[in-house]
Amino acid sequence: MTFGIFSFIVTIIIFAGTAVLIEWTLAFKRLKKYVKIIGVVATLGFIGTAIAESVALNWRTWYYSQGKTFGIYFGAAAENLIYIIFVAVAVASATLIWSDYEQDGKPLLKTTVEQIQDKFRKWLRMKK
Repeated sequence: MTFGIFSFIVTIIIFAGTAVLIEWTLAFKRLKKYVKIIGVVATLGFIGTAIAESVALNWRTWYYSQGKTFGIYFGAAAENLIYIIFVAVAVASATLIWSDYEQDGKPLLKTTVEQIQDKFRKWLRMKK
């Protein structure tokens, strides 16, 4: 199955967007106090990617398939800049969540599994 010029953006939203959605769904209460930090990280990632990709594209280190992207460039393909925002948000969020759990002295994996189980139980109750 191909999505034409939407292929790259659909892939980005499915994979990177889902990671961000899962993190923010599970840890919204912890992450809402870090919105400014996450925004700064995403902005720096956006600017850094725009600069680095602009240089790489001008050197012809790589190129983007015109049939699978919008063909809109801001130093880098628009889709790639959207991707780096998702990745920056996901990595910054995961790092901040981990540091919060470490600071609280809680085991991250066990607590996360318990949170998922609780949310799943609530969802099942709503379905009944």
